[in-house]
Amino acid sequence: MLLKISKYYLLAAFSLLLLVSCNKEISDGNFTTYAGNDMNDTTWSYSSTPGLALQRISDSTSIYKYNDTLLGSNGKTIVFSDHFSLILPPNAFVNSAGAPVSGTINIRVILLDEKSEFIRSIKASLNNGNLLESDLAFCIIATAYGQELSIAPGSNYIIRVGNKDNIVKQGMTVYKGDESIVYTTQLLVDPLFNWNENTTQDYQQSIFKQPGNSGSKEIERYEITTNKLRWISLARPLNNIGLQGKFNIILPPNFTNKNTIAFITTDDYNSVIQLKPELASRSFTANNIPLQKKIHIVTISLIGTQFYYSEQSIKALNNTPVLSLKPQKRSLIGIIADLKKL
Repeated sequence: MLLKISKYYLLAAFSLLLLVSCNKEISDGNFTTYAGNDMNDTTWSYSSTPGLALQRISDSTSIYKYNDTLLGSNGKTIVFSDHFSLILPPNAFVNSAGAPVSGTINIRVILLDEKSEFIRSIKASLNNGNLLESDLAFCIIATAYGQELSIAPGSNYIIRVGNKDNIVKQGMTVYKGDESIVYTTQLLVDPLFNWNENTTQDYQQSIFKQPGNSGSKEIERYEITTNKLRWISLARPLNNIGLQGKFNIILPPNFTNKNTIAFITTDDYNSVIQLKPELASRSFTANNIPLQKKIHIVTISLIGTQFYYSEQSIKALNNTPVLSLKPQKRSLIGIIADLKKL
């Protein structure tokens, strides 16, 4: 009888221990079961179409820095700031059917001049897998009556854009954002996005100079004459960065390619590398990581309505092929503030 009672209490104690271990917080690295909660989903998606959570991350973090309107029939010179302006001629826009748009046109601009803004827009500094050093990048979207517009055949407009140092950097050339998703008034997550170097006459690049303040040097701007809208970057190949190699990060099971993005930034260069999902290992990986440079690894996740964030700085990866990170609950405001420190 005593033996049966001992077995009973031993079984109860073991069950209690198991129950406690199964309810550890997600930051402990163990899968937590929550009744009716999105955290229960640990499956990875085999679809190339981004999940709703990733789109919500983009919608929540992307920022349209500038917004203005013009009459299509009149054209307009729009000076958004000291560092960004557009010169739009009359009758420059057509709708999806090719018809001229003469009424009110809305112009929105996303300007990426910090590493944090590349991450927030889910854009890497890559050209067919090769690293780029970006001075800045931007997306120009024109819409009217709920439709996205394009530039009329035979028309061009001028972009004048500059960095915070007011200097045109040597070797920077135009890269066009190659999108795999059709035009839309919403900035969609595009897993196949690539920066392609301009090899056509679609972008005429020059330097625009204007006098600085009294006694100061001239202010320089990149000037681009083009008939293309959407994504444009001013960048150059990132050479002489030393050894590069493959690197993986592993997250707790709740964090999957359906709800998480992962990036690496370098201290010495304005470069941002996205770690893509690797289904076989259930991890995030890239093949072109600088192994001998100081880097920062960041992840952003959205599970239900709760954001999670992880960040780790490493002086040099060298022979570190994989690293485990444990995201913590963060507010969106807190995540954006941390990203700006990169």
